[in-house]
Amino acid sequence: VAVLVIACPCALGLATPTALMVGVGRGAQAGILIKNAAALERAQGIDALIVDKTGTLTVGAPRVAAEYPAADRTVGEVMRLAAGLETGASHPLAQAIVERARALELHPLPVGNVRVHPGQGVEAENGGPTLRLGSPAFLAAHAVEYDATALDALQRDGRTLVGVAEGRKLVGWIALTDTLRPGAATAVRMLADGGVAVAMLTGDNAGAAAAIAGAAGITDWRAQQSPADKREAIAALQAQGRVVGMVGDGVNDAPALAQADVSFAMGAGAGSAVAAADVTLLRNDLAAVAAAVDLSRATLRKIRQNLFFAFVYNVLGIPLAAFGLLSPVVAGAAMALSSVSVVSNALLLKRWRPPQRPAVAAANEGPPAVPVARVRAATIEEKPG
Repeated sequence: VAVLVIACPCALGLATPTALMVGVGRGAQAGILIKNAAALERAQGIDALIVDKTGTLTVGAPRVAAEYPAADRTVGEVMRLAAGLETGASHPLAQAIVERARALELHPLPVGNVRVHPGQGVEAENGGPTLRLGSPAFLAAHAVEYDATALDALQRDGRTLVGVAEGRKLVGWIALTDTLRPGAATAVRMLADGGVAVAMLTGDNAGAAAAIAGAAGITDWRAQQSPADKREAIAALQAQGRVVGMVGDGVNDAPALAQADVSFAMGAGAGSAVAAADVTLLRNDLAAVAAAVDLSRATLRKIRQNLFFAFVYNVLGIPLAAFGLLSPVVAGAAMALSSVSVVSNALLLKRWRPPQRPAVAAANEGPPAVPVARVRAATIEEKPG
């Protein structure tokens, strides 16, 4: 009877779920909503993190900095056509264009049969040539004629450029700017210190990507990436045996979020991104990703400790019981103590706190002046260090 009592594995059944439940609850208190316990377990193994640019590294509130109409066009024509194409869209760049047209007191051009190409641009009809708005690559793919040399000159200052076209004729360019999120550079350093290599994939042009990557301290980045390109880049890293996390906030990020081992969505992002992600960050701060990884590692440590408490009583007690040196009463008390030890140890996880930003880094936080020429377009396949 003593052997049967002391061999009862009740504490073993409590070891993992109790730690996971406390970890998920503690994460929710810290603004980290974890959809399932499996994601919390996997997060501790992340060694590569892919981040989007707009709305993730940046504030996600871009503004129109300038308009460059074609020679035979006006600013009003460019913005009216652009606002017509972007009315109803949820992308931050679209909202900035619509807001700019409203500030100029322009009425959006009525359009129909709107066709959205995620991560590239949008097309619509207005009784004449097809209207298009999108990246330079999107316009080039539809045979829109423009001066590539002039475009390169506009992109050198690190601004995002979208073009507006009627058929194959360029109507003009719109330049937009966004700012780096406060704390983004510090969060990148925190992740790197924790053994997580951070890379940026964006659909923006190389100039804008280099400026933001340099300000955030990211040397591994790729520009002009479509949603499919982002997903394939993550799959390539996974094929190398890497555990890949992805942080995004837009519709364009949903395929990559679904592909990643652990996906994080900014709480203020699009619904499709939140739906595809394993973890939703209520604080729109990249440091929350570092906190989620730290919480996952703390939870796994508690699980290992719990497994120790679940087995130590059995390992010590079974031989004693087998030789008649342990009474059933003592065996029952030991098993009860084993369960109490596991639950109590799991509850200690409530003392976990998100890692603090380094004092020096926090004091110096802000977009550093990093010349674009010094930022290299590193390949994402490179191992950190």
